[in-house]
Amino acid sequence: MRTVFLLLSVTLSILVNQAIAEDRQALQQQLNQACEAARLEKLKPVREKYAAECVAQWDRSQEYCDRFYSDYGNQGGAQTPLFYDLPECEKAWNYLNSQRRPD
Repeated sequence: MRTVFLLLSVTLSILVNQAIAEDRQALQQQLNQACEAARLEKLKPVREKYAAECVAQWDRSQEYCDRFYSDYGNQGGAQTPLFYDLPECEKAWNYLNSQRRPD
């Protein structure tokens, strides 16, 4: 009887921990999506400005310049990503770190 109770307790504990982990993962995903949406909102006018300068200065087509600057502000090569200092992104980062280092 004791063994059955122990196995039941362990199984229940595993299931509860898994459910909690899935909830935390879903919340982290929502926070990350909010961060990326806020970043894209801030990056859109910057990308449009650079694309307009590209058309004016280098006599390229609008489609070419839009495509060329479509990833501006994202991480790549020596380019640092922009706007991860927004409150939405800091909230996502802090939540991620709270999972790694519980207080």
